[in-house]
Amino acid sequence: MGNVSKFREVRSKLNSRSIRALARSLPWPYNGMLNDILGAIQSGGNYLAALGLASYTEVCGRQIFFNGDNKVKDWKCFNRFIHFMGAGEALKKKLQFEGKKILFKDAVRNGLVHRYFMKVGSGAVAMYSFNAEAKRTGFLIKEPNQVVLVVIPYFALFCAALKQAKEQGLLKWNP
Repeated sequence: MGNVSKFREVRSKLNSRSIRALARSLPWPYNGMLNDILGAIQSGGNYLAALGLASYTEVCGRQIFFNGDNKVKDWKCFNRFIHFMGAGEALKKKLQFEGKKILFKDAVRNGLVHRYFMKVGSGAVAMYSFNAEAKRTGFLIKEPNQVVLVVIPYFALFCAALKQAKEQGLLKWNP
């Protein structure tokens, strides 16, 4: 299968119309988040999409559940939104970095943002996986040193969580 065929197959896993419709129904900046990630995925930017998702997960947790309070620990905001997405089982995994226990948020989000690679022995970003764990959580994790962030299922969970937050009247933004 050539690269063009693989790219089309990956894009077929997205329902971009429904994502754009959801984005139009959300207030700013949540709508921009969805459009940013969708654009990155559609252009093959798996790492850019992963980086955005990791950062947006933290900020959505802070805004939706902690009223934008910057005094709340970053990991608490990140974890809260991961739970809300239905991917809390990923947080139960025990991870290590350089022989020391590391928080999931530090391994994933901080690793991607500050080091370009996740803070684990073997970290990667994939666009899609047929693996059941990836579909449930957006991750493939082999404790304690391997983490793969799987963009499309993670994005699907992220979108569903924002839709649910909207339906529950939780979407707010406090600068």
